Formats: sequence, C-alpha cells, structure tokens
Amino acid sequence: MSFKQIRIALLLIILVLVVHHQFNDKARVASWANPLFISIYPVNAEGDELSQRYIERLDERDFEEIERFIEREGARYGLGLDRPVYVQLGNAIKESPPAPPVGGNFLQRASWIARMRWWRWRFDNQGMDPDVIVLARYFEPTGNRRLPHSTGVEQIRIAIANLFASKSMRGENLVVLAHEILHTIGATDKYDLSSGLPIYPGGFAEPERTPLFPQRIAEIMAGRIPVDESRARQAQSLQQVIVGPETAAEIGWKVATAPALE
Repeated sequence: MSFKQIRIALLLIILVLVVHHQFNDKARVASWANPLFISIYPVNAEGDELSQRYIERLDERDFEEIERFIEREGARYGLGLDRPVYVQLGNAIKESPPAPPVGGNFLQRASWIARMRWWRWRFDNQGMDPDVIVLARYFEPTGNRRLPHSTGVEQIRIAIANLFASKSMRGENLVVLAHEILHTIGATDKYDLSSGLPIYPGGFAEPERTPLFPQRIAEIMAGRIPVDESRARQAQSLQQVIVGPETAAEIGWKVATAPALE
C-alpha cells in the first residue's frame, strides 16, 4: 500500500471508531439506566468586575433547581430514577471554545463541531469526567442588552449558555441552562426561529387547553409562555416550565400520551 492509501485507511478507521462511540454514547444516554452527570463551568464572558464577583459567590446550591426540575418531570413520565441528573459546579475557566457560526451553512456548522470536538478533548474537566459539559458565560446586565444566542450540541454533549450575572435573573438563567442541557441529550427547539414564538402543538405546555390562550406555563424547549397568537412572555423560573411529550420522546422518556398537569 502507498502512503496515501495507508493515510486514507487510518482516517476511515478513526471515522468508524468515532461513529461507533457516538452511537453507543447516544444509546447509553437515551436508556436512562443510570443518572447523568452534568458539570457547569462559569466563564466571565467580558472580564468585568461585576460578573467576576457574581461568579465567585456561586455554589452548587444555585443549580439544584435544575436537578429538581428534571426529577419532577421525569417522574411525570414514569422515569425509574430517583435522581436522574447530578449537577456539579466546577471552578471558573478563562478559555472559551470557538464561537458557533451565526446563520452558518451545514459545512460551517460541521467545521465548528469538529473544532469543538478538539476543544473538548483538550479541555481540563477538573477531574469530574461529566456526561455533559456546560459553559455558563456570565455577562454584566446593563440596560436592555440582548445576549448572544445560547447553544447545546448533542454530538459532543456541550452546552454554551449566555447568562446575566444578576440574582434577579437567576430564574431565567436556570431556564436557559435546562433548555441547553436538554439539547445535548437530543431535544430540539420548539419555537419559531424568526419570531421566537412557541410552535403549536409541540411548543405548548397545554396544547389541548380551552381556550388555547393564554397558556399558564411554558414548554422547556420553547421557553416562553404563549399569551395570544402573536405574543409570548419569557418563563421566569423552572416552576413555570414543563417537559412536553415531544421533548420527552426525543430525550428517551418513552410515552404514548402526555401525563396530566396538576
């Protein structure tokens, strides 16, 4: 065999191994046979003092509501785990991964995911070896600023959540974190990308409610509570959010119909 043929053969072997590992990992996560371990690593996105002070005061109790949310929703779908996820808080990090392409095409996104795989392979997880890595990027809450779009990638189980360094925004931050975490285990968005409005019926927590509007709570992968056909308001906490049946099926919670809400 020529050197070129050997190189191609090695690349094909590596590709097969990567696909095999990814398939097995996806099946393992979707089975929910064991709890998932999620590690959150804070990042001072702009290096400002306010965000730094906020990050220094964080502890794991600030994220326990994510555990309770997934435990509560899993129980509604008959999940046989008392504690489906464990959320751990790592030390703050300075190195951010490559930024995702804004409105990129398939090749640009594939290239970004490849670079993210390399970043994760090199990443110091501080000895926690999590199933899901969450980078919580905190920004100073000034004026009515809009944060960059958060993202969660199933193929590499990394979530990048852009959050406000503010106690008053803690509830909304937890909704964003839970949304992106569920992306990493297979959930898809349930809102219209152009308008931000929840898509009916999957993005509605109560699609059979009469009258349909206003809804009382939000579906986690929509993140907003529909007020009428053209308006929706942001869920303020995980107490205002549920996992709908479409999302439940995507993450491996086997259901035929949605359980009744209390």
